[in-house]
Amino acid sequence: MRERIIPPASRPADGRGWIVASLAALFAIALPVFVILANVEYVTKSEWLYSYNWWRNGIPERTNLPASELNSGADQIKDYFTNDEERLDLLVNFRGEEISLYNEREIQHMVDVKGLMQGVFNAVRITGGIALLLVIAAAFYFGRGAWELLTTTLRWSALGSGIVVGILGIAILVDFDFVFRQFHFLSFANDLWLLDPRRDFLIIMFPQRFFFEATLFIAVFSVVQFAALMYAVALARRRFGSEM
Repeated sequence: MRERIIPPASRPADGRGWIVASLAALFAIALPVFVILANVEYVTKSEWLYSYNWWRNGIPERTNLPASELNSGADQIKDYFTNDEERLDLLVNFRGEEISLYNEREIQHMVDVKGLMQGVFNAVRITGGIALLLVIAAAFYFGRGAWELLTTTLRWSALGSGIVVGILGIAILVDFDFVFRQFHFLSFANDLWLLDPRRDFLIIMFPQRFFFEATLFIAVFSVVQFAALMYAVALARRRFGSEM
């Protein structure tokens, strides 16, 4: 009597399938979060965005401060996001006198902003570390089989993330004011972010258009990176797929 061969799909599961699916899902989430938040950190710590803002929104004319003093203020804010100081005392030279530019309400809001930004910076390290550890674990655990798993997960993760960021980008273009307000309602437990553009220098220096365009830069960078990642994966699969 001939031996009946059970097709691979009908063989009992070894119990690892759900583990593989869970780790793949974790990687698919950790990678795009890392990419997007890394872009947030890059833009926040950049110099070009602030210089562009001074020119784009006429900030020297609105504040009666030269670009050099505005740049000094931006540097103090960036330092504040990473140092141990609880409060920000932003000092500028105004008509030959050193003054504290922000009032108490603005200073208290910056305390909240610092907590949010430090959370972003920490999340970049955590999600990047998780993604890297999962790649190493997959290579160690599955050997050559990790190649197919990783490239497939990367492709779908990049595609899904690019679509989500694209949708958010459209929402921002359609009604940024609504998105901006909802972000603040979700991010802060108080209304200190509601500042007066006639007298509060924080919002005079960084008007809503600054945040609108900064958000667009982050979205564009992220979509381009996801597209590049998908292209790189497709190219690698064509070139090396048969060898793995």
